[in-house]
Amino acid sequence: MKDIICKLFARCNLTDIAGDITPVSGGLLHKMYKVQTERETYAVKCLNPQIMKRPGVFENYARAEALEKILEENGLPIVPALIFDGKKMLELDGQYFYIFAWQEGQITDAEHISKEQCFKAGEILGQIHALDSQNIDASEPELSTINFSDYLKPDDENLELLEYAQTRLNQARKMLPPMKAISNDDMDAKNIMWHNGAPHVIDLECLGYSNPIESCLNLALQWAGTVNQKFNKENLAAFFKGYLSAYDNGFRSYDELFGIAYTWLEWLEYNLKRSQGMEAKTEEEIQLGRTEVVNTIARIKYLHSIEKEVCDVLETLPPPEAKNYKTHDDSLCYIDLTFEGGLDAIPRYELPQGFRFVNYQSGDKAAWIDIELSAGEVLNPEHGQECWNRYYGKREAELPERMFFIEDKSGNKIATATAFYDIHTGDSPDNGQLHWVAIKKEAQGKGLSKPLVTHTLEKMKALGYGKIKIHTQTNTWLACKIYHELGFMPSEESLNKHRFGWKMAGLLTGIDFSTRRQK
Repeated sequence: MKDIICKLFARCNLTDIAGDITPVSGGLLHKMYKVQTERETYAVKCLNPQIMKRPGVFENYARAEALEKILEENGLPIVPALIFDGKKMLELDGQYFYIFAWQEGQITDAEHISKEQCFKAGEILGQIHALDSQNIDASEPELSTINFSDYLKPDDENLELLEYAQTRLNQARKMLPPMKAISNDDMDAKNIMWHNGAPHVIDLECLGYSNPIESCLNLALQWAGTVNQKFNKENLAAFFKGYLSAYDNGFRSYDELFGIAYTWLEWLEYNLKRSQGMEAKTEEEIQLGRTEVVNTIARIKYLHSIEKEVCDVLETLPPPEAKNYKTHDDSLCYIDLTFEGGLDAIPRYELPQGFRFVNYQSGDKAAWIDIELSAGEVLNPEHGQECWNRYYGKREAELPERMFFIEDKSGNKIATATAFYDIHTGDSPDNGQLHWVAIKKEAQGKGLSKPLVTHTLEKMKALGYGKIKIHTQTNTWLACKIYHELGFMPSEESLNKHRFGWKMAGLLTGIDFSTRRQK
């Protein structure tokens, strides 16, 4: 390896190597070397040849490099790969390398992780997630389908536990709210160095987009000592404290997603293959795989034994603070919510002076899109047009008696709501829906919400509806408080299916939505 590193440094026009090229311990997949030149000290990572044969591996590394640049530009405490001739990944004689400036310090001592280190690690992860966190469309989750009988004997005592763990992992993945964020899912204790108390994140080739809820829970458990089977409740709480101080999407049902902890099953499968020579070519690699099989099974057993202790901490995380969020806030984890109720006792709220209600007239589509766009209900004018076409495009003749606007004293339309029905199942007395309630950003906070909603509900009653549904979501959390004050309650289906969202709404509003009761 010394000869090829010398050749690599000559190609990169680095000064002559002075002294030995020494291996650096710590990596489980790749090999690291310390290289001293006449002027500087470097770290060289030699990428695992077997890993480099995987489909899509170069695309993954290119994506990680682009994200590494974003982290660097935003001042995250990382050790980025150096660039030579416009490239970070370097190829020489069929092998692939990264070169780094040498970072002084010590890898986190996994046997003695402090609360302060956990807080800082959580804070860094939160800062990374906050760079580009998004709610995304729901899709089928990627489930674990490992057949452990292919690798273990039928009478192996671990088979039952591994199958149970895989079931729990898949259940949790099915429940995960659909989100994505820039994430470093490999930022465990071995991948942060400390120098004079300051953290430096290393080994960033796993940077990518992943679910921030899943990523946070996995890494929090690792920093809390589950890897070496020394779980520390205070360290788990400290990691979350640091994380939530930097990024808080409002989600608080981590305890119900404990199954995510069994992601270790996928690392186990890789090492089972490695231990049997399927993912390794050298005896050293095979032996490393065998060692990791033993270690990983032990971790899975340990996680199973401490579930209650972990969940005790996760159930008592500090709630999100409503003052930190706008009335429509896309930084919140998006979960659909549905209220339902009757129209027999709708209170009446008058508009403040200087405002008036007007019905839809032909040509008001542009005003509707403008209001929804200002309120954040649609992404852009094109999205607004798409939503209009979907809900109202073939039903515009119905709108004069169903769609309402609030105008200010200058005649500007600044708010809207529609007395409608489920467009998929059709109109019926028990199928009414309050549609697309929105107030322009500059008109919010002026006492228009309740008059707008109750005016529209009165019109729904006049149209013959006896029972209606109101669809909302966690990122318009304040609307939940208004609908609750008007006597509506979560539908039974929504309360069961979207209980994570109702917990969020409850924490933000101070209302217990867990029981169905009519005011």
